[in-house]
Amino acid sequence: MARTEVAVGRDGTVTVPVRNLRAMSAYRVVLTPAGTGAVTTPHVPWTASYEAESATITSGQVRTQGTVDDANGYAVSGTKDVGSLNRPDSKVDFTVDVPRDGTYDLAVLYGNQSGAPATQRLLVDGRIQATVSYPSTENWTYRGLRETQVRLTAGRHTLTLAKAEAEVTLDRIDLTRHTTPAAYYDAALADISGDPAFRYHGGSGELHLARGDSAVFDVYAPRDGYYTVTARGASAVRLSLHGEMLTARPGERLRLHLAEGNNRITATGPAILRGLDISGRGSTTGVLVKEAAEARLAGGARLVDSRYASGGSYVGMLGNSPASKATFDVDVPRAGRYQLIVRYANNDRRDNGHAYNTDIMSRTADITAGSTTRRVTFKNTWSWNDCWTLAVPVHSE
Repeated sequence: MARTEVAVGRDGTVTVPVRNLRAMSAYRVVLTPAGTGAVTTPHVPWTASYEAESATITSGQVRTQGTVDDANGYAVSGTKDVGSLNRPDSKVDFTVDVPRDGTYDLAVLYGNQSGAPATQRLLVDGRIQATVSYPSTENWTYRGLRETQVRLTAGRHTLTLAKAEAEVTLDRIDLTRHTTPAAYYDAALADISGDPAFRYHGGSGELHLARGDSAVFDVYAPRDGYYTVTARGASAVRLSLHGEMLTARPGERLRLHLAEGNNRITATGPAILRGLDISGRGSTTGVLVKEAAEARLAGGARLVDSRYASGGSYVGMLGNSPASKATFDVDVPRAGRYQLIVRYANNDRRDNGHAYNTDIMSRTADITAGSTTRRVTFKNTWSWNDCWTLAVPVHSE
């Protein structure tokens, strides 16, 4: 959002100006040595936010949540949201104004306590463009963020979110001009260890990693799949991802598998690195898929039909006895390290006697590949009908 040089006071402190902050956003301040060269103003894409309570509402209700006077209330954007969008004609019309023709990223801040994924129809100027799916958030006032893209011409438009299946609470939408590459991770903003040198030119930093120095990037992927990772710099760099080491030459487009969520990529010296470009939509070409119905079940585990499960069914009662298990037979082209993606649901609870607590539980399971077994943790997914994915590196013998 901003990049500037600040003077160090005699007592060793610096003052960092931060302006135009939003109450529902988190911010990170990174201090690095000024090094050589001059910093330039970063390019920040156009963005605008629109509160649901300020939009045109049909068959919905505006509710006030946490405020300064009611500090025990749930925190929502603008202290209000729009709920009870549960009638066939329920919808919220947002009037937006964009500066130019093109693709825009639309992010919807929402809540979903319906116990299953909910959907809304997205209309642009009255024409259906997409269906937005909202995973559960446990509570109407807990928040999730759902993202999609819309193509708009310059000027004023009406974006409509209309009820489709189940119910959603709408809090706010953010509209941002789409940029390419999808993400750029500046090396000067990475978490560093050692004592690398910093250089600045052309608007971004440059990290001179000596032997023993490293830079850690937390790279976000919107879904499981293959992405293009390109190292920008003046020399080759060693990258570590999910336990695998590889060499990235400057400008080389690497096809790497990223798990949904954050992926930790570590760059080690000696190298000169400006940053990482991440692009792509999570291709599944080359991914072997095994549905629940293909598993061999034992110990009380059984196949359960479900409209929300991939392939129409899931393995249930897994873990109800020490002997329960599901075994999948897979053929791989060669021995080595693979990324196992497990799609699962977990809504286990324990009543601790406090009605205001969610009392959710995580569960563990043992995953065996070949002769190696490891215990992994499956987080709570807020509902038995909402499936998340868990990435587990495994080794094929």
